[in-house]
Amino acid sequence: MILPLKTRILQSMAPSEEDSTITRAVKAAIREDLNPRHTDPPNLQEYLHRSTALDPRFMSLSHLDHALRQMTYSYLTTEIVGTEEGQTTEPTGADSEASPPQKKSAMEELFGEIFVSKDTGKTFANTIKEEVASYKAASGIPVDGDPLAWWKSNECKYPHIAMMARCYLAVPGTSVPSERVFSTAGDILTAKRSTLSPDNADILIFFLNNLKL
Repeated sequence: MILPLKTRILQSMAPSEEDSTITRAVKAAIREDLNPRHTDPPNLQEYLHRSTALDPRFMSLSHLDHALRQMTYSYLTTEIVGTEEGQTTEPTGADSEASPPQKKSAMEELFGEIFVSKDTGKTFANTIKEEVASYKAASGIPVDGDPLAWWKSNECKYPHIAMMARCYLAVPGTSVPSERVFSTAGDILTAKRSTLSPDNADILIFFLNNLKL
């Protein structure tokens, strides 16, 4: 939601005829400060676009133009295909010669020659393209919905995209949670409690941050 939020803020900071001189100056300062954010390194924006596409709240990418939407889903398709194919390892020549032939099951021995499964001839890349096209056509969820709950119920429908969503949506969008942990540690490890062992300090920090759960 980083780029949709940035787009929304920039839209709200657009000058209008009713603005006073001070308001126009403040809006211009905000736009000038916000515009270059999340643009360096160059591939950061592509990463954020793909993250937004994998969030069912913003999967329509309505804050982007048509060409950039198509490009984002094209990059996502290419990444899924490359990741999946990279995980597939072919056996080496030595391993294939040493391994014995696979034994057929009783059902395969009995019916295998009659009921042969038909090969559709569809490549893995085409399968991913169809899955991504189906995902793009799906209806999203409200902006206040839970994207993780949506993926939990739709994981079987989009298995390859779901694997990529785990990688992208697990990345925190802000450093605030980690900063809070450091602040909590500072409240616990005071000068009067400087003899706390590291294990006890970890336990106290864990309890303080997860007590509400």
